[in-house]
Amino acid sequence: MQSRRTFSASASYQQADKHGSEQPDKKGSGGGSAWLERLTSSLPTRMKMVLDTPGAYSKDLAPNTDKDPTREIRQSFGTTYGGNYMLQWEEEPRTILIIKKPEDEKTDKALVDVASWIHATYPHMNVVVEPDVAQEFAEQLPFLYTIPDNRRAEYTRVTDLVVTLGGDGTILHTSSLFNSAVPPVISFSMGTLGFLLPYHINNYQNALAKLIDTKQASLLLRMRLKCTLHHADGRRLQAEDGSGRINDLTVMNEVNLHRGRHPHLTWIGCYVDGHLITEAVADGLIVASPTGSTAYSLSAGGSIVHPSIQSLLLTPICPRSLSFRPVLLPPNATIQLKIGEKSRGSAEVSLDGKETFFLDKNEYLQVCMSPFPMPCVNRVHAGEDWIKDINDLLRWNQGFLNKSSMSHYMSE
Repeated sequence: MQSRRTFSASASYQQADKHGSEQPDKKGSGGGSAWLERLTSSLPTRMKMVLDTPGAYSKDLAPNTDKDPTREIRQSFGTTYGGNYMLQWEEEPRTILIIKKPEDEKTDKALVDVASWIHATYPHMNVVVEPDVAQEFAEQLPFLYTIPDNRRAEYTRVTDLVVTLGGDGTILHTSSLFNSAVPPVISFSMGTLGFLLPYHINNYQNALAKLIDTKQASLLLRMRLKCTLHHADGRRLQAEDGSGRINDLTVMNEVNLHRGRHPHLTWIGCYVDGHLITEAVADGLIVASPTGSTAYSLSAGGSIVHPSIQSLLLTPICPRSLSFRPVLLPPNATIQLKIGEKSRGSAEVSLDGKETFFLDKNEYLQVCMSPFPMPCVNRVHAGEDWIKDINDLLRWNQGFLNKSSMSHYMSE
């Protein structure tokens, strides 16, 4: 019998005494020495902040923003506009979470450099990493805190700022750690190209010092998606390991429903706000966010969508009908994809290419806009970053208009 989930949860890194309180867990590190874990339960709650829109707008076009201090960055229908938001912390950030690309020597060195610099320059700040990283670097960086895998809500509670070291995949992993509100995320490229990497690692000191000292950050709110899995009668699917129902799932790029290892096309009923719009016969369907529009959806023929445009992109994967084109839907739409009776087997659901679930006939997934975006720290205006990305990374339209021609037209 196939499991609803194909991955197993990581082991807990903490113990409870007879009164139920958390106790540090001593484990053997890779070098054989004892490792004493530093948990975040004693750290303060994240700082309050104010989100505002810079620049002058006419009364009719000015976006609505909440000027009251808050600990959560939320997004509602119509609140995103074509530009950055300005975040202002009430005080200096107190806790920084560093997420690194695994098993990479260059990233390992960058982690040591960045964490050591933060600890030396801002000794009052707390540096948090994932459990396996804390154990691996316990001797080099004994001041690190960590959060057990079964206490992920702690990431949201304590983190003021996230630093990622790696590529776009590292940012997608960071998104998976926050099922609710995400703190501001500043991403450093290790030399690889990516759509979500505005800073190079060589400039980390200037970039971080500017954020911390000014207590300000320019943010692009990248919309995320919320996905739930259901039986035919609407009940939520249960995990087959007995751990209870499968929780709400938050993704940054896309939800992908596909035939998986089965050789036959999948029949999928496509519903928007409860109304059947079509029954697709295809390898699968993708529901992508604007950020995900330049990922798998683009390879399947989907449109490129600016990250400031709130929308859900429905893209077919190799449909039998050549008239089934990608559809762009408003952010308040709710999409349901139901496995049809004519399907010859179950279908697989993958989220940002990480978690995988299975749906049988008449079971369905439901996707809508998440209220919790991914707030990415930007160097320049969002439009400039985006234009640079699609030209440098996708070489958009450069098969018909070469670079020399582009330079000529832009100089006129």
